[in-house]
Amino acid sequence: MEFKSFKEMLKKISLAFLLVAALACQADPRITAVVSQNDLKPDIQQSVEARSVVELLENFHYKKVAVDDALSSLIFDDYIKALDGGKNYFLQSDITDFEKYRSTLDDDLRTGDLSVAFYIFNVYQKRFNDRIGFAIKQIDNKFSFASSETYVYDREKMPWFTTQAESDAQWAKKIKYETLNLKITGTDESKISETLKKRYENQISQSTKFNNQDVFQIFMNSFTGSVETHTSYFVPTKAQEFNEDLARTFEGIGARLQLENEVVKIAEIIPGGPAFKAKTLNVGDRIIAVAQGNEEFVDVIGWRLDVTVTKIKGPKGTTVRLKIIPAGQEMASTPKIVTLVRDKVILEDQSAKKITKTITSGGKSYKVGIIQLPAF
Repeated sequence: MEFKSFKEMLKKISLAFLLVAALACQADPRITAVVSQNDLKPDIQQSVEARSVVELLENFHYKKVAVDDALSSLIFDDYIKALDGGKNYFLQSDITDFEKYRSTLDDDLRTGDLSVAFYIFNVYQKRFNDRIGFAIKQIDNKFSFASSETYVYDREKMPWFTTQAESDAQWAKKIKYETLNLKITGTDESKISETLKKRYENQISQSTKFNNQDVFQIFMNSFTGSVETHTSYFVPTKAQEFNEDLARTFEGIGARLQLENEVVKIAEIIPGGPAFKAKTLNVGDRIIAVAQGNEEFVDVIGWRLDVTVTKIKGPKGTTVRLKIIPAGQEMASTPKIVTLVRDKVILEDQSAKKITKTITSGGKSYKVGIIQLPAF
């Protein structure tokens, strides 16, 4: 094949590479299960990244580990454990089905074929949603605590469920156990069902928010962690979080957020940040919509916390508007609009500090330097 220029050659190679990646992302012929339209799928970029990580680890990692069948087996075990380490969701039949991929994950990574990794995750998510749905149906049962029963909370060393009936029995006991725990802690009888329903409905809600980046993060960490326990892979959002933690600084409004009942809430105002200086936000305020500068507000109720955070963070000097329900007010209350100019926020409470002290020993005075590391 001849090329008229170096630029044309690069373009042709790039197109060919993307075509290979696209083909790698198509359904694996080894997967025969019927999938639904809601199943998560890998994208082309993830295929390219998987191939690149193989090359990086084999050629530049200090351990020089070969990505082969032996490593594939380790990746397989770690991935299953990462998804269902407590053996609460998968059935033995699922694990038996997955076993045919134990020694092929290395080949999949080399070609950028992530279909097996996503297939296993999609089976997990189906099992998860099914079990949580079953649990919710058990909550209103009238339990008797007169008989002696045993419930194994930690099933990590137990065998996988062999039948659906066995799984049902365990989950029915789980709800009975959690009901008893709430009774022991003094929760009002009329509130127990409500508390458990909210707990499990929230789990369903969070499950629906999983995206293909989450799946890729879990699988690639199983890969890198199998090479060496302190080697991790970060998708872009996780890489940003890691860099901010390392630098103890970020650019935003200076508030720590948490998700509560589908709504993002202010958990802490960071001293010295824009929110702290403006005094227009308080701990407990709930953010229901976000706008960039003078743009339209975007409703964020029900969003993933990390997605909402990326909307609120931004470059120093830019403006963000928040539509909030003040702490203590009902969600039906008229929202308040808060405008903040983003700035560099320094996490002083997590930053290293140095102090000197004078101590006396044996009649002599000594100056001692102390470095405090609140986080590492």
